[in-house]
Amino acid sequence: MAKKLIFIFFISSLIMLAALAPSVSAHCPLCTAAVGAAAISAKYYGLNVSIIGLLIGAFGISTGLWIGLKINKEFFKFQFPIIVLASFFLTVIPLLYISNDSIYFPLLLVGEAGSILNKVYWVNNVLLGSVIGGLVTLFAYYSHIYIKKINGKVLFPFQGIALTLAFLFVSGLSMYFIFGV
Repeated sequence: MAKKLIFIFFISSLIMLAALAPSVSAHCPLCTAAVGAAAISAKYYGLNVSIIGLLIGAFGISTGLWIGLKINKEFFKFQFPIIVLASFFLTVIPLLYISNDSIYFPLLLVGEAGSILNKVYWVNNVLLGSVIGGLVTLFAYYSHIYIKKINGKVLFPFQGIALTLAFLFVSGLSMYFIFGV
């Protein structure tokens, strides 16, 4: 049942993105579709849910960036970051329950046992992966913008897609070896 819901969600999202795409902007629907396809492929090949969460978070941020850049007129203050965050949360929160797997982080710094800085925290694997994926996607996007600003143009075709997927691959590989997920 969960597989069907995820598949229907991603396919309907891709159809919606394709329908809204009369032109291409800096963060295009192709980038968004590439990350969505990577998430579906990761699930198909049986990767851990934290890696799938990484791609789900990247998909949410990528969709938010694309829609935020598509709206030319600013209707209210901080419109762009609010659209990006809303897209992230509206993508990640419904998908948190595809798995109940958790990872623990012992934060044993100071204080009595059970205090806020001396406690073991449990984090949902999908949430952990989604937050990392969202941050990595933002980093890739701003790296792409910076490279474009410095050189006055993109260095190669599909630079934004290549940077995003490369950073996601490296972070997914890092998660695999660091967290053992």
